[in-house]
Amino acid sequence: MRGLPVLAAVAIVAAAPPAAAQVRDLGPGAGSYRQGLPSVNTPAAKPDPQAGNRGAAADFAAWNAKAGRPSILVFWNRELLEDATSLYDSVTTTRVDGAAEKGAFVARGRGVVVGGAASSASVAAETRSYQERSTDSRYGFRDGLFSKAVEASLMGTLLNAGARVMDREALIRKVGAARSQEARLDVQHLETLALEQGVKYLVEVLPDDDAASATGVSFTVKVTHLPTSTVRAQFVTRGDPPAGPSRLVAVSDGFERRADQPERTPEAIGAQVAYEVMGRLR
Repeated sequence: MRGLPVLAAVAIVAAAPPAAAQVRDLGPGAGSYRQGLPSVNTPAAKPDPQAGNRGAAADFAAWNAKAGRPSILVFWNRELLEDATSLYDSVTTTRVDGAAEKGAFVARGRGVVVGGAASSASVAAETRSYQERSTDSRYGFRDGLFSKAVEASLMGTLLNAGARVMDREALIRKVGAARSQEARLDVQHLETLALEQGVKYLVEVLPDDDAASATGVSFTVKVTHLPTSTVRAQFVTRGDPPAGPSRLVAVSDGFERRADQPERTPEAIGAQVAYEVMGRLR
């Protein structure tokens, strides 16, 4: 009996490619050194010392835009006096310059010798009379490089936050242009008229010597809403920038926790005063 042919069925199975590696996104908080693993050891984010200042600037920017960018006049090292009229003192100065000459001489001739001495003197005097203003709103703090740098940083920080800052001298010149020469001598009255040129807030910043301050200076700040003549804020600050995060430091008897102290530059101090002003302008 002849055997029946056997048909062998060959099944060709295509090998499936290996499954793609599944990478789990742990989010921005995951540490790269544990990629693909639970982020149990992710280091905590370091605190930002400037977070409070940035928050104050953001809150001020929002309020400033909502209020229509009210104009602000800053009196740096200058205070608003109660005197509405400038007073002048009559001053007379006299300068005297003197010169004296003295010499000796000998004359000879025909067997005669004559000696003697001569002297002369001259005096010149100059007298000036003028009027000196006795009412001056300058506070009197030394106006050195430190003071100028703090002022520039304070103004720059306010401007960068969107504040509309007016200039006192420019306002006085503007209101004084339409007045007589005699009327322009009354600076106090011109200053009063300048404050009426749409200025909403007056910020007085008065520096004082302070032996307890790291920089030797502290600042008295006063914020006044001029349309209502109401004081919105008054405080004293040394303008110290916020301290950094604390850390353990080895000392003689163990460890103690210390905060990183920021550098107290004039620029940092001026910016800090500005942030504290922005936090109170409402």
